[in-house]
Amino acid sequence: MRKLTCVDSQRSLLYVHGGGFMVGSAEGFEGIAGTLAAGTSSTAYVVDYRLTPEHAYPAAQQDVLTAYAALLAKCEGANDIALVGDSAGGHLIMAALIHARTMGIELPGCVVLFSPWLDLALTGESIHTKIAVDCFLTPQKLQASADAYLVDQVETAILEADLQGLPPMMIQVGECEILLDDAVRLARNAGSAGVDTRLEVWPGMFHVWQAYAPVLSEGREALAAAVNFINGVLGTARGVGD
Repeated sequence: MRKLTCVDSQRSLLYVHGGGFMVGSAEGFEGIAGTLAAGTSSTAYVVDYRLTPEHAYPAAQQDVLTAYAALLAKCEGANDIALVGDSAGGHLIMAALIHARTMGIELPGCVVLFSPWLDLALTGESIHTKIAVDCFLTPQKLQASADAYLVDQVETAILEADLQGLPPMMIQVGECEILLDDAVRLARNAGSAGVDTRLEVWPGMFHVWQAYAPVLSEGREALAAAVNFINGVLGTARGVGD
């Protein structure tokens, strides 16, 4: 993990980057993780998980769970930890949370997902209805990434999983994404399971627009909303401002 330290921090933020399970690194996501860490007075850690095609499922998922368990061992309590991820990173976070709950590992204080890719079978309607307006993703690109990640293995479908007991969750997705339905279905499933869930669909936005915050006002606004969510949840958990 790459560590970004905030002075006198009592909170920790674990960031899991996207890239279709195939590309990306901790170094490449220091900016977005650092912005969130500064706004939430957290020490940020960005996971450098193993990538495909050299390392197929479940290597990346295991790395994220291992990183979270190691961070949990360093912290005073899970309520001071936020998990944040984008795209395929959102998938890895959800899979890690479900496994952590099964293993009896204490869950984090909250979760924030940016444009999460959750359905590797690509069954959402927006996969087809948003093709004309999605400037980044195509069904073909997603299928190639899913095939490289899973190879011939079958993963438990996150959108069909029991999410009961998971921590408060914020989901941000762009209106113009072919992954729009992944976010909407996750929010519906989580809400039905009693999870405190906030879904934000941003008009006109594209896949992981938050990463363009240095040059895009909507990116800065989205990160500010995520910061407010984390502070609200972790602040309540830690008694900040009482």
